Amino acid sequence: MKLWHIFGSITLSMVLTACADRSDYGTSPETGAPVSAASAQHQTLSMPAVTGTVNIRQRIALPADAVLTVTVSDASVPDAPSKVISQRVSRTEGKQAPFTFALPYNPADIQPNARILLSSAIAINHRVVMVTENVVPVITNGVNSADLVMVPVTSVPLPVQGQGQGQSTEPLTPPAPAKMLPSSQPVQSVW
Repeated sequence: MKLWHIFGSITLSMVLTACADRSDYGTSPETGAPVSAASAQHQTLSMPAVTGTVNIRQRIALPADAVLTVTVSDASVPDAPSKVISQRVSRTEGKQAPFTFALPYNPADIQPNARILLSSAIAINHRVVMVTENVVPVITNGVNSADLVMVPVTSVPLPVQGQGQGQSTEPLTPPAPAKMLPSSQPVQSVW
């Protein structure tokens, strides 16, 4: 009976070993050659990256399901959403600050005079509860390593219209503009 278990274990381990690391990583766009796990890791490691740590100003214990998002974005175009260049989203899994990060980016995505910013946020139950105190300019100013400090998001109650307990059902109207009274004296120019 023991011989059967040993033979079965050896066979199972050989089958699993033969199937290991047979992932399809596609083909290289430059050479057309198949990309293996080792070359995919080499490409990621050879790319420049923004690195650093994320700290929390207050001593707060994060729950295990908290989600940390660290983003490098291009905010060059005013009055438009920023373009995400690189982003890492991960669960904290009970770990506490400081959190380290490395965000690889493609240098071809960076324009010479672009405004590239590093920021972070923590969400709990799909609600953002902490954000970066100050976004940090990176890459175009020569900075590739930065430490971020997070602060709690201030909650601002918004007025709710509708039927309910003590809420107004009338539409909100802006206040009337102040009336201008004509002056009895003519306006004199200083020019």
